[in-house]
Amino acid sequence: MTTSTDALVESTAALADTYSHALGGGLCSGEEPSAGVDLQRMTDAGLLAVADAVFATARRLDALKAQVAGQLQHRFEHDSGIAARTGNRNAAAALTDIGHISMAEAGRLVRVGVATRPRMSLIGEQLPPEYPEVAAAVGAGALTVDSALYITANLGQAAPRATTEDLIMAEKQLVEFAVTNPVDSVRKLAIRYRDALDVDGVEPREEMLVSRRGLTRFDQPNGMKRYVLDADPVSAAFLDTAIDGMVSAELRKPRFEAKEDPDGCGDSHENLGDGRTMPQLNFDAFVDIVRHALSCTQGLGALDHTTVVVRMTLESLQTGLGEAQLDGIEQPISAFTARKMAAEACIIPMVLGGNSEVLDFGLGKRLFTKAQKLAAIERDGGCATAGCNRPPSYTEGHHIRWFKAHDGPTNMGNIVMLCTACHHKIHREGWDIDVKDNAVYFIPPAIVDPRRTPRRGGRPPIPAPKGSDRPRRER
Repeated sequence: MTTSTDALVESTAALADTYSHALGGGLCSGEEPSAGVDLQRMTDAGLLAVADAVFATARRLDALKAQVAGQLQHRFEHDSGIAARTGNRNAAAALTDIGHISMAEAGRLVRVGVATRPRMSLIGEQLPPEYPEVAAAVGAGALTVDSALYITANLGQAAPRATTEDLIMAEKQLVEFAVTNPVDSVRKLAIRYRDALDVDGVEPREEMLVSRRGLTRFDQPNGMKRYVLDADPVSAAFLDTAIDGMVSAELRKPRFEAKEDPDGCGDSHENLGDGRTMPQLNFDAFVDIVRHALSCTQGLGALDHTTVVVRMTLESLQTGLGEAQLDGIEQPISAFTARKMAAEACIIPMVLGGNSEVLDFGLGKRLFTKAQKLAAIERDGGCATAGCNRPPSYTEGHHIRWFKAHDGPTNMGNIVMLCTACHHKIHREGWDIDVKDNAVYFIPPAIVDPRRTPRRGGRPPIPAPKGSDRPRRER
């Protein structure tokens, strides 16, 4: 008999086969089975294959957990007696008792389960889930529960003002992106889609975030003092730009005798730290800024060269309507606020849609100009490597085709923004980089991916809803 758990059973069997194959088909005789010992015996290729199979099975299992959570919530809401039977007020509370999980995790499972659960009409007719594309991808084990939650939550916020056509298009495109990208990237893109679908909601959300700003101070028993800071997007942009500028300058201080172009790419690789952790560097930078503000009226070293980049369309700049983006900040701000910021010192408005030909230079110059770097940051969003969240101030412009070894030009077609760690990784492991349609793709070496499938990096694609006046989608 075929059941809905057959795929989970097959996935578990595939995991067992992969595990056995990675061990060479043998077991340690006379010893208690131990995954720790087994994994130590595996080759790198075997361990990576097992990791892939483990997560494939985990996605199948998480999908079933979400479906169970959704059905439990339905029964709690319709008073089937399950509340009295379990002694819990809702499905999330019941799941914490059953699974010994946190209330936050239980809440995520319930929200995804409800959004992907098949519905029933008033006359008993079976209806598709509220988010059918998400439901199909989660059920197939292709989409994680966390990615599903970000997609459904952000589309749900946009639904009251978005058209049915745009919501269907956005759900499909977000799912297509999510099945091949990490959750952090999905979250950022889902927010962009929400604000593209609901432009009128940007300003109220911004005002709500501003109202929640605050700084709380606590004296701790050990003599330390704890500061808890909640910053709205504009305030966070100023703070991040200042702190990142100081930390970046500290990390780039020369503490070594640099090797002369070790691999012929034309860029220096050596950079040794002074023993401080990143939280310590961030703290020291913040204190240095405060000390300077209290005692000096002159420029503050590294901050003389830092800027806040406000990104918006030409139409938004002219009309004050729509949204704008701040470097390093996920939440957008209103175009009205961006126009006010553009009049301040150390603010650079990045107006999109202009001609970038003037940013191109030939082989005559090795170092990229500030204008070229800002344009590359607009495309890459910071370190372009997929999954790396380093902000723009931690990156440098690097030649895709090496300047010295391969005569790579210093122009917009040959620049990629990378942090130091990712720059080392690209050269050490032999990754290739390609730019197509203003998007950066990283091509892994065969030892990482035998098929060498390109992985999209840089800023997520920009949503472009049609904004038609058709009837709204009923939720």
